[in-house]
Amino acid sequence: MCVCAIPAHTHTSAMRIHAVPQFQGALVEARSGLPSGCRALARLAGRVLDAEVTEVPVSTDTSPTLGGIANLDVLLEHQEAQRTALSSVDGPVLTIGGDCSVDLVPVRRLGDDVAVLWFDAHADLNTPGSSPSGAFHGMVLRSAMGEREVVLVGARSIDDGERPLIGEDKQVRLAECGGVAPRSREVYLHIDLDVLSPDEFNGMTYPEPGGVGVEELVDQVRRLSPEWTVVGAAITECVTEDEAELAKLVPLLEAVGDVLTYRGR
Repeated sequence: MCVCAIPAHTHTSAMRIHAVPQFQGALVEARSGLPSGCRALARLAGRVLDAEVTEVPVSTDTSPTLGGIANLDVLLEHQEAQRTALSSVDGPVLTIGGDCSVDLVPVRRLGDDVAVLWFDAHADLNTPGSSPSGAFHGMVLRSAMGEREVVLVGARSIDDGERPLIGEDKQVRLAECGGVAPRSREVYLHIDLDVLSPDEFNGMTYPEPGGVGVEELVDQVRRLSPEWTVVGAAITECVTEDEAELAKLVPLLEAVGDVLTYRGR
């Protein structure tokens, strides 16, 4: 299936796509595919959603581990670039990563009354002290959550240092696809592609056994409208440029685009 043959998806509300081809938040070998995978997925998203794509400038450099965080100086530079790119944007933004630490700035700019739905095989709730690797993509949710409600969906690899934050009586609740019901009416939607089963999509940075199918994930995303308002979204950790693999994500891109631009029309 050729990506170029996929028709554009039309929306009534302007949306922008920010491509952030960052790899420095990850440390696994597959991270080398993150920049090209990000760009390929962003091009596809722009075509499918008929949306403008802006690439946020990021470095190809690395920097030393500081305070338990690998590549800290480079990551801070990238965060400033994202803040600049978002500063003049009023409408909805779909962020395409890169590693999932590109979600720190988009989430932090929202008030604590906005819940975060974190679709991810990993909890990303480590601190520099608890992280087994120093990779910031495993700490980003802990850094971004503030006092807001967090619903962690599809996580199946949770470190010991992350578990104390998760529970029905805690700030972070663990849910399965189909059981997502945030209390806040406004939500931010994060999708790390490793929430998917590696048997369905093999272009993710850090695959884990199990996971959901594309169709099940699409159904869950579409259930968010009209009851919840999605004020921002991200799709991260794509490491493939293969057109056939990327084409599997077209229904997901359409669903995310629909809920992100839905405003009661």
